[in-house]
Amino acid sequence: MIDCWSVLNALKEYYAPQEEDENLVPICEAAARELSVRLKSNADAEDIRLINAAAAMANYRLCVRRISTQDGVTSFKAGDVTVSVSNGAYLEQAEKEKTRAFLEALPLLRDDEFIFRQVSI
Repeated sequence: MIDCWSVLNALKEYYAPQEEDENLVPICEAAARELSVRLKSNADAEDIRLINAAAAMANYRLCVRRISTQDGVTSFKAGDVTVSVSNGAYLEQAEKEKTRAFLEALPLLRDDEFIFRQVSI
């Protein structure tokens, strides 16, 4: 199994340094468990690519949770200064990071997904 604490350390280093550990541990455990079941039999669960993929997955879920719990305010104006936050851009960046991390870890993961399509001749 992928070590949750390694995932937590990677998440805090790359994505969420301001978050408290007690908020991040459950999301790191879930990402580590979900990714661990997809490991190839000869994969090393301590491989940094897997830890980074689990951290990126946890970060994506953290972004979704943050966006869903926000009060909807995405801009603030005080005089001539306007600060805007784009939730869509924030989530899109997290998804890109997750995709990049999964591509790096791909050699260590099983592909258990099945696609059923019509074949045209």
